[in-house]
Amino acid sequence: MNYGKSLIIALVFDLVWLMGSPAATMGPDPMPVQEVAEWSEPPVAELAAVGREEDSLMTYLGEHPSDVDAMAKLADIYAEHAWFDNAIGPLARALQLDPSRRSLWSALDKAVERSGRAQITDAELTQRARRFVEAVEMWGHGC
Repeated sequence: MNYGKSLIIALVFDLVWLMGSPAATMGPDPMPVQEVAEWSEPPVAELAAVGREEDSLMTYLGEHPSDVDAMAKLADIYAEHAWFDNAIGPLARALQLDPSRRSLWSALDKAVERSGRAQITDAELTQRARRFVEAVEMWGHGC
């Protein structure tokens, strides 16, 4: 057999193998599908209950603006629902009133970290505390 005939025969065998091979026609096996946890919104009743609790604490703080425990409770509610950025304001104000409470500093550190910030300045904490005081004063006035 000469070189041309053997080349044609080899080419035919290669084409038959490629066309008949499922790996060549289908590609590699697909990756196994990983299950993704389905995100679901919290039930409306749960959000309503959180809203009532927030409203109750904000109203209480309007009447008792120096109650550090109520501010810490409000921050806890925000943190429980992963609203870490919202928790910073009440914690900043509570620390202005009682800077010696280590639990407040710890809660603030967690809230700042989990809100996606690396750190927060004293000036920003002061501003957050001031905005929280303003929010408490405006609470219930339709604003």
